[in-house]
Amino acid sequence: MRRTCAVALTLLAACGSEKTGAGKDTIAAAPAAPAAAAGATGPECPRTGHWSACQLKKRLEQSGLAPRDTTELADLPTLPVKPALMMLGNAGLAYYLFADSLARHQAAATLDTTRYFPQSKSLTMHNEATRIESDNALVILFSRNEHQRERVSDAVTAGPPQP
Repeated sequence: MRRTCAVALTLLAACGSEKTGAGKDTIAAAPAAPAAAAGATGPECPRTGHWSACQLKKRLEQSGLAPRDTTELADLPTLPVKPALMMLGNAGLAYYLFADSLARHQAAATLDTTRYFPQSKSLTMHNEATRIESDNALVILFSRNEHQRERVSDAVTAGPPQP
């Protein structure tokens, strides 16, 4: 019995030292990953703590939504800033980037509440769009798919990347 326990302890110790060696390699390789990730955002897309076009598009891509730019969408509200337009599958998305959250809030207050529903409210049989607000961004999603509404809402309301 003692001999079996001794052999088991020896094997356990040997396995433990292999894990430690692998852990050291993993730890040594870990610092390279953040440097690569920092280079991916590049200087053209700085993390300012507010939404920018490249940060919003990147967040949607990271959420698996595959945004692609487009040039026209119907039924867009007229607001003080010009919208940028995207397609997510067959759903249209327009986003407005304001100077700050106060300007975004003031512009959102002018939207027709019967046509642009907040993401927290379920859509009806009418053709409403979903209004999503976060920091300086106002996003309008033209989709009837509840799962897509939730995914876009989660991606945007998580907030802009922080510096």
